[in-house]
Order: sequence, then C-alpha cells, then structure tokens
Amino acid sequence: MSSDSFRFKQFEVFHDRCAMKVGMDGVLLGAWAKCSAELPEIAGLRMLDVGTGSGLIALMLAQRYPSALIFGIEKDIQAALQAQENVASSPWSERIQIIQGSFPESINYNFISEEQHFDLIVSNPPYYRNALKAGNFTRNLARHGDRLSFEQLTMSAAGLLSEKGVFAVIVPAEAAELMEELCWGHRLYLTEICQVAHRKGKNTKRTMMAFTKNRLDISRQELQIETRNGEYTPEFKALTTEFYL
Repeated sequence: MSSDSFRFKQFEVFHDRCAMKVGMDGVLLGAWAKCSAELPEIAGLRMLDVGTGSGLIALMLAQRYPSALIFGIEKDIQAALQAQENVASSPWSERIQIIQGSFPESINYNFISEEQHFDLIVSNPPYYRNALKAGNFTRNLARHGDRLSFEQLTMSAAGLLSEKGVFAVIVPAEAAELMEELCWGHRLYLTEICQVAHRKGKNTKRTMMAFTKNRLDISRQELQIETRNGEYTPEFKALTTEFYL
C-alpha cells in the first residue's frame, strides 16, 4: 500500500486526486449502514452514495450486498474520475455507476424514474459549514456544507427513498440533533443511532444515524474504536473484519 492508496481485503482505493482521503468516517459508515431487514438480499436492491469521493463506501456496499445496483454521485470532477477508476479495477465494476454531477439534480433528471427509488441512501456529508475554511477550493467543497447542506441532503433523501428504504449518515456528534430534526421535518424517523468515541471514557466524536419512513423502536448503540492500550476494540474489529487486512 502506498500513501496514494488504501488496500482492503477485496479491493484497493486510490485517493491521491480526492480532496478528502480514505478515512475512519467512511469506513465506519460503509460497514455499519444496512438495508431494512424487510428487504431480502435479492436482485433489484438499489443504493446511492451521496458525495462518494474516492468511491470507498460504494465499494464497501457492493462487497456486502452481492446483487445490489449501486450509484455514487460526486461533484468534484477529479474525485469522480478517480472513483470511476477505483470501481473499474474492483470485482464489482458491473454493479457500480459513478456519476459526476450535482446532487440531487443529476440523480433526479438522469438516472431514476418515479418507479425507481433507492432502498439505501448513505452519505458522509460535508459538514463543517461553521468552521474556518481552508484555502484549497476542492477541500472546501468536500468539507463544507456550501454545496450540499444538511437541509438539501435530508429533503432530497426523503424524496428519493423507497417506502422501506433506509437513509444512513455519519455526522459530528454535535450535529446529530440537527440531523434528526431535519429528517423529522421530512417525515424520516430515527430508527438506529450509534455513538462513536475514539476510546472508552472519551467524548463521542461521531454519530451514525439511520432513518426510515416508518416509525419504529430506536436501536441505540455505542462504539469505541480503540482500547486504552491503543488496540482496536473487539466491537470495532467485528464491524470491519470483512474489510481490513
């Protein structure tokens, strides 16, 4: 593995032309997000990765769901091209389509009809909208909510989700309440939440959340990535065992 790429068990992701590199947030969401148990793992499942970057999450979903058709959409041209190359060299190139364009316009107008919605929509969104912006334009595009605000993301996801579909995101812990409120406004209801901390006893840094169109009992989880000795916890290993070498 070089600094330009990250090797997983079944695929390799090059990310040297992407503003945001392969990171823990993407790995967590790609391993955690799942379709509703009411949807059997048969041909016809459709999934959408919003802000796909290098294509990491789309590739993880393709590995986990062997018959699903997966779309990844990415605004940045260089990142989209690299994602297409990563997909082309993977075992699942026939089931993943990377779209270069704006969300949701490119999806709404070019890739679905009224009968074709998504059973799983995932996003590791650009969420640093109140942070001091760096000077690099493409990094700003990836990290900040100027082009893809939480409001736009939740509204569009609600319109594109199938009746039994799941909308899953990973956000900073302090943004979880806002995400739940926005989803509620678009009749998407929290069904699963996982609070992620780096180590036991540390503050929650990230929150993974899953929403559906149906109100269900909420499953609440906590996940620590490392032990106090700096080793991966058994829970983290179990979540990512299909991917990490």
